[in-house]
Amino acid sequence: MHFSVIFLFSFYYKVYSQQGANPRGPLTDDFQTWLINNGFEEDGFERPDIGPAGSFGGKSHPGEKIVNEPVIFIHGNGDAALYLHDPIATGWTRSVKYFLEQNYSNAELYTTTWGDTWGTGNVIDTYSTIHTCSYVVTIRRFIEAVIAYTKAPKVDIIAHSVGVPFARKAIKGGHIVATDGKCDIGKPITQFVDTFLGIAGPNFGLCLCQLAQTVPAWCNALDGLYPGYTCGDQMLCGYPGEPCEQKNYSAFLEQLNKDETREGDHVYAMWSDVDEVLLMKSMTWGKPTARIPRMNGRWVSDRNSHVAMKDLTELRQYEAVVHHSI
Repeated sequence: MHFSVIFLFSFYYKVYSQQGANPRGPLTDDFQTWLINNGFEEDGFERPDIGPAGSFGGKSHPGEKIVNEPVIFIHGNGDAALYLHDPIATGWTRSVKYFLEQNYSNAELYTTTWGDTWGTGNVIDTYSTIHTCSYVVTIRRFIEAVIAYTKAPKVDIIAHSVGVPFARKAIKGGHIVATDGKCDIGKPITQFVDTFLGIAGPNFGLCLCQLAQTVPAWCNALDGLYPGYTCGDQMLCGYPGEPCEQKNYSAFLEQLNKDETREGDHVYAMWSDVDEVLLMKSMTWGKPTARIPRMNGRWVSDRNSHVAMKDLTELRQYEAVVHHSI
């Protein structure tokens, strides 16, 4: 990420933060008690190791009513549930704050930190290891917990970056063969999801993984983000000279994309033409990698960075889940 982009984003975020109190976690006492009593204690969704930014959501008391469809936010690699550290671990603070301003309650907004985060100092671990099975299982368990706890007929799910394919798999269910073992996610739970919104997700891999093996764990061809090494006789992942079919990319992503199970009743995707992580106008072998197969709609930015696609699109996120419009 270019220094000027980091500086401007950090400045913008801090100015915005001063305009009002930001939401603070962790999960409410009522939700934590429910988790303990219903077999989720060992999942550690509260994330006390991170502090108040490690998680968010829950009723203030058992009798609190759920009015709006609950929204579950799934972050990307190295991020956290709420704002923790510039410029990466900004969490879902802006989105949660916006939804609260639109008369959502803490009992209707949920997020947890599903892996290591930049804010804990585990930068090297975060990018040198990948635990796809455990990550997806954690996300799946959290979604199941929120559904059971709120007793809502449907929930909405908003995911960012690598959290998009992880959340998609958590919803679709099935098996995963990964570098950290094999796991059975279970049956699809798409019937419980009204809207799924994927923001800047590497659903068809990252061209960065073709150009440089700087993060070998995350770029592997089994359960990583490898985009494939050839497409006919073409060599440049982002801009092939002619239309071609993507081949030999991540087995995890290929299986995910071929699975026709929908992520929800309404499926949307957003990405940016200037994303410094997805690169190449977010293209992989001639198609946007953030595109979700069988989606209902999309929105493309011409100015947002990878993190800004999450942090500066709270209105569009709200419109997607409330009005099914993007």
